[in-house]
Amino acid sequence: MFLLLSGNCSVQIPAEGHSMSAVRPFVSAKGRCMSSQQHRDNPGSGLLDLDATRTGVIRLLVGLGTLSIGLIGLLSAPSEEYSGWRVHVVVVISLTAFPVALGWFLGRWPGPRLLTAFIVYSDVSIAASLLLKDTTLTAIGGTVLFAVITTFAVVAVPLLPCLVHMVFATVVLAVVAVLSVRADVASGWVVAAHSLTMLLMFASPLILVVYVSELRSRARESLVDPLTGLHNRRGLFAAVAATAMTTPDVEPKVMSAVAADVDGMKGVNDNYGHHTGDAVLVDVAQHLRALAANRWIVARLGGDEFACIAVGRPADLAARTAELVDSLKQARMLSGLTVSVGSAAVHIDADSDVRQSAYDVLRVADSEMYRAKRGRWPT
Repeated sequence: MFLLLSGNCSVQIPAEGHSMSAVRPFVSAKGRCMSSQQHRDNPGSGLLDLDATRTGVIRLLVGLGTLSIGLIGLLSAPSEEYSGWRVHVVVVISLTAFPVALGWFLGRWPGPRLLTAFIVYSDVSIAASLLLKDTTLTAIGGTVLFAVITTFAVVAVPLLPCLVHMVFATVVLAVVAVLSVRADVASGWVVAAHSLTMLLMFASPLILVVYVSELRSRARESLVDPLTGLHNRRGLFAAVAATAMTTPDVEPKVMSAVAADVDGMKGVNDNYGHHTGDAVLVDVAQHLRALAANRWIVARLGGDEFACIAVGRPADLAARTAELVDSLKQARMLSGLTVSVGSAAVHIDADSDVRQSAYDVLRVADSEMYRAKRGRWPT
């Protein structure tokens, strides 16, 4: 059951003395409509189109890997590799892997900061366990665990945290190698050979960096409207799904949509050309981006249709929707065209199909918007 928050309305944006030709400066010499903010603020940046099933599989694999590393520590602690108080420290470090793994199994996909924190936790835990070994030569072999973390870092976090991880792992390997030489557990040649082998193993996943970067670039391009820099239709649903995955479970929860359509665009294109029409669309996109203020997911659905979607508590979202519609009423654009607006909301819970809910609520908001358009421009 849908709850219409704002009904429908037609918003008149005064021209304030500007003619339609006033938008022509937005058109570049090559005929492409440019936005100065488009390249500074790419809403699709860093967004990957992962559905819930794929994300669940990745969380399962990471959780199993974390659990395995913890079990390795527990199995190694009572062996001849550790002695005295070091055994207890390694046991404690290994036990911390179990709640972390449980978080991967049962929790949501973490945000960028938590992903980086997980890599830091893994690096520190592995390093401590290796440096506490009585037999430093076996610690060199243990550095292969850094290869697992490197693989995860390459695909899950930006390049800088990944490189910091690699530097840290290399330093740990160097320290273990020096300790092995000083302890005279093997000749320097043997230690050097083993160290270089391990370095190659946990550095080899870096080969994937270029490939993963290209995949991320293509993913961003497929989710962004090239004219306005806003999300396209696919990017809108992907962003809504990503937001739902990282938003804490609060009840009740509502998804709200605001649909907007620029009236009279056909006349603009017919009388002034599509380049001028593109400039009008960029102008509208800039206003929507400013009005959304990072509280809405904003998209250009195609043609002269735009949409904003947000998820939150009913009372907060009702006020936010009313504020957005009211702001659209007071917006001042160069074109002087009218904008028809419709809004709708639907209650969602943990079992809801987020993408389907977004599709449904947007469909209702779109119907309300076209009802407003027909009321203002009767056929």
